[in-house]
Amino acid sequence: MRIPTMALSLLFVALTGCGGSGGSGAPVTQNPPPNNDDDVNYTGPVARTSDVVAFKLNVWDNLVRADRCGACHGTGGQAPSFVRDDDINLAYTAANSVVNLRQPGNSQMVSKIRGGHHCWIGNDTIAAQACADQITVWIDNWAGQSIDGNAGEVEFVPPPIRDPGSSRTFPASSALFEQHLHPILATHCSECHVPNAAGTPISPYFAASDVDNAYKAVQNSVNLDNPDGSRLVARLREDSHNCWSVCGDDAIVLRDAITAMAEGIPVSEPDSALVLSKALRLDDGILAASGGRHDANVIARYEFRSGTGNTAFDNSGVEPQLNLTLSGDVEWVGGWGIRINSGKAQGNTAASRKLTDLITGSGEFTLEAWVIPATTGQENAHIVSYAAGADARNLTLSQQQSSYGFALRHNNTSANGEPLLDSPAESLQASLQHVVLTFDAVNGRRLYINGQDSGITDPVAPSALESWNDTYALVLGNEASGNRLWQGVIRFVAVHNRALNASQIAQNFAAGVGERFYLLFSISELINTPESYIGFEVSRFDNYAYLFAEPFFINLDNTAPQATTLQGLRVGINGREITVGQTWSQLDTEIGGPGYLGGIQPLSRLGTIIALDVGQEQDEFFLSFARLGSHTNVYTEPTPIPIPKVPAAPQPDIGVRTFDEINATMSALTGVPATWGDVPETFSLVRQQLPISDGFGGFLTAHQIGVAQLAIEYCNALVEAEMTGSAGIAPLFTGFDYNANAQSISDQDWQDQIITPLLARMLGTGLDSQPAHASVRTELTQLLLSTGDVKPVGAPDGVPDGLARCNGACPAGQTATAVKAACAAALGGATMLIK
Repeated sequence: MRIPTMALSLLFVALTGCGGSGGSGAPVTQNPPPNNDDDVNYTGPVARTSDVVAFKLNVWDNLVRADRCGACHGTGGQAPSFVRDDDINLAYTAANSVVNLRQPGNSQMVSKIRGGHHCWIGNDTIAAQACADQITVWIDNWAGQSIDGNAGEVEFVPPPIRDPGSSRTFPASSALFEQHLHPILATHCSECHVPNAAGTPISPYFAASDVDNAYKAVQNSVNLDNPDGSRLVARLREDSHNCWSVCGDDAIVLRDAITAMAEGIPVSEPDSALVLSKALRLDDGILAASGGRHDANVIARYEFRSGTGNTAFDNSGVEPQLNLTLSGDVEWVGGWGIRINSGKAQGNTAASRKLTDLITGSGEFTLEAWVIPATTGQENAHIVSYAAGADARNLTLSQQQSSYGFALRHNNTSANGEPLLDSPAESLQASLQHVVLTFDAVNGRRLYINGQDSGITDPVAPSALESWNDTYALVLGNEASGNRLWQGVIRFVAVHNRALNASQIAQNFAAGVGERFYLLFSISELINTPESYIGFEVSRFDNYAYLFAEPFFINLDNTAPQATTLQGLRVGINGREITVGQTWSQLDTEIGGPGYLGGIQPLSRLGTIIALDVGQEQDEFFLSFARLGSHTNVYTEPTPIPIPKVPAAPQPDIGVRTFDEINATMSALTGVPATWGDVPETFSLVRQQLPISDGFGGFLTAHQIGVAQLAIEYCNALVEAEMTGSAGIAPLFTGFDYNANAQSISDQDWQDQIITPLLARMLGTGLDSQPAHASVRTELTQLLLSTGDVKPVGAPDGVPDGLARCNGACPAGQTATAVKAACAAALGGATMLIK
């Protein structure tokens, strides 16, 4: 059964921070990549239909090259000859035998490449996945032009039928693997599948001498429930991959070893009293990640599917491939994405040049991203940037605290893309958001968030992009110079060389992001109606959990069962019910009945997080019901143990300010905006070193050091602004002469012009609780004007301790240094910190 994306969008309204809703499932329309010097010049018979033309432009043109598929699957070559160059119509017929236009990712052509069959990028597992992803995109492009506008539909097909608990999962211990399988792999596969191979190491490293590491590596290649279907076995039996004797016999040896290992693993059986659906793994679901997008003019696209390695592959299909290298602290996120902690993902300048070439040619573009900012406090942090460094760029999407910033270089802006176009305050949230920047010669810059126009008008008139520099590099999460760090998760990035309109942006938002599956749990036996299922949209929430969203009922034969009561739906994993997160345990509704007209019947708009247990490839889910039709299992919730009431410890009336409060307070006391100069960068560096709780018990020495560093930067900005006469910061030390030598300024002038203004501003007057002005004045006087020579560290050196008393003329710049020190001492004290 095919369900249009529009119908699904009505059902799957996104949870907060979990994607978009609404919009229609318009067909996917995509442009073919430009030809290059390696393409074959086709001279055979013309294509008979428009579908053959779409096949040629999107698949044949990309695979016909000898370094891809042309050397084997061409004219007179190995079957299927889907890139033969004598007749495109025959090539089209051959291709249809190995592709699935409804679900391109399930095509036989894709699975062969994913299994290691002639990937042109490299010879390891990561490269094979990248090649498979790229071919999926090309088939998807063909499908978008060939199936009459239905590419945005999701085709529901019956899933495998499996009883809960009938499958095995890998135990924590590697003992069975070490006993049965590892000796064979270590003997026959160690020339390649070890990290220290003499030639080119090829992952997975299941032949490594470290048994525990080899055990982790082999699990994706072994099927404990069907040993004969294991990838290890298939590679020998079907691909004759590095057999050590007779391939068929070698495959049997591996199969028998896997069987012996599996027989030693017990099957987890759920409670026999439960009313159970059939069971599914995530990979049994229907992939729902690609349908319904508008990608007609994508020139660079990153879906982060590989999940490992140090390369994020560009799968736009537009040459050259603009792959990004991950460096620093960047980690992969389950369900497709990367988390930037203190690194970046950067392309080289040669491949990045295609952005300039293709965008300046059209005069317009769209930058699209799905992101999760780590906090709303990041300032001038660059999420996606096509630039040379911190001071020169063609294009940047940045975070400006609770807003997104759009910098663009053209004839009416600076070389740094200023002035920025900022989204409204509070429009940036620390949750999953779809952010789109567009530019064209009529509308200028526009900024959309979660499918909606932000409403901000470009302050400058649009102009040509002829000033773009083609030597810049595309960078995610930072700048090429490394000094504009953004922290958070990036789940998708695409660059289009046309400006998308509002409906196309809404369409892409509704299509969602990441690796998402529809899981259909069979309940046919329970309600005596074939092809009946309870479905969920399921995705990886992060590296540690799954997101189950909005259950629904569907019958794939469009047969309406009798009205059937459904109560108390629960989720189980690996043979046991989950003890927490049972969002639908109070569900009480009916499925089927006269009102069911086929298609999907929503059951709830709620979702829940389910903790990952063994791993995505192995975790098996099932549903249980308190009541489903005539089947019941009454749940008795355990009576909670009464907790004795213990008088709470008395709480103090005062506490300490936390990191954002400290930053805001220092800004207010000094008059220096939190966005001024190097203040944002300093706050970003020390933020994690500042208090996160207002309790005194958690205040550490490290917190005070962070406070001191931030106070020094605020006072530095204040004094520098006063010295240069910068607008935007009101002077605190009015009339003070920074050019005078510190030694020549009298004690009274230091008192009147520096210390007294600091006391008035930093301590205030008339407060219920505050330090004594006289005591603080004494400390600041000692700091600035002491003529003693009693060093806190080290021996006396003949120089007075006071920063403004230097036993003669003070060094140049000492006056400003002394003022900054006094300011920081007053600002960073308990008066500011305690609330």
